Amino acid sequence: MSAQSGSVMRTLGQINHVILFIEKTILILLMLGMLVFGFLQVFSRFILKAPIGWSEELLTYSFTWASFIGASMAIYTNSHFSVDIVIKHFPERFLKSIRFFVSLLICIFAAFLLFMGTRLSIANHIQRMNILPISMFWAYLAMPVSGAFILIHGIEKTVEILLDIEPGTMEEYE
Repeated sequence: MSAQSGSVMRTLGQINHVILFIEKTILILLMLGMLVFGFLQVFSRFILKAPIGWSEELLTYSFTWASFIGASMAIYTNSHFSVDIVIKHFPERFLKSIRFFVSLLICIFAAFLLFMGTRLSIANHIQRMNILPISMFWAYLAMPVSGAFILIHGIEKTVEILLDIEPGTMEEYE
């Protein structure tokens, strides 16, 4: 590998590690919030017999954010499901092409999610949530944020495939 491609991989690796840190932080905060507000909802509903109206809405949008951010992390860690039984029947020489095609599809989907999510977020910035006095912009923002994260992770995976770098060996370039 040339020094220039090593520099590119090092930069991509550093960007991806920053994004992964952001994703983990967001997920930890969301999970803690969902735990606390879920407990408060159950406690107030069944013990106090006076449910908190806004907690269900907050839990719903927190779960939405957690799902999108979790999907992005799964792209980075190659944790999404795959149909290995089909790929095992292909000759070895086609595997790189298949991995490249899948990675390219991920990047295309992420760009679509980023573009359409941004349009949807902007289009719904006036709309308010049913109970909480918050703009729906913040709920829909999960789509373009995760789209951007998935796109950056996908670009790194695509470059790894093009440069014949085995997944998981990126740490040596950081």
